[in-house]
Amino acid sequence: MVTLTQEIKESLRGTKTAFLATSSKKGIPNVVPIAAFKVLDDGTMLISDQFFNKTLQNMKENPQIALSWWGDKGGFQIKGTVTIHTDDEIFRNDVAWMKESWPNFVPKSAVLVKISGVYIVKPGPEPGKKIL
Repeated sequence: MVTLTQEIKESLRGTKTAFLATSSKKGIPNVVPIAAFKVLDDGTMLISDQFFNKTLQNMKENPQIALSWWGDKGGFQIKGTVTIHTDDEIFRNDVAWMKESWPNFVPKSAVLVKISGVYIVKPGPEPGKKIL
């Protein structure tokens, strides 16, 4: 199991937009900007889905994702496996989070990401290196 470092969590918290990459079962890639995401614990993230179409279809066909960001506190890439929630406690918690944080957002689903790896994206001698 991956355990996110404080540096990675702070970097993600300091980022307004991340980019979520998915792929269909035929290998057709898709990437979208997202803003409604947060770390739940040292190995799990939550992404709130308000607008996913191709992205949602891809995650249903192929649960492997990559999430990349760059902000004031640097950036990283996370890879993981998703589960989609539409009628359980995870989804209800997502709806409550959206009502508090972004009242105009109405979630269609809550995407739980079990993190399997973290990679360097910053310039230097080791871009792409797996660090967790």
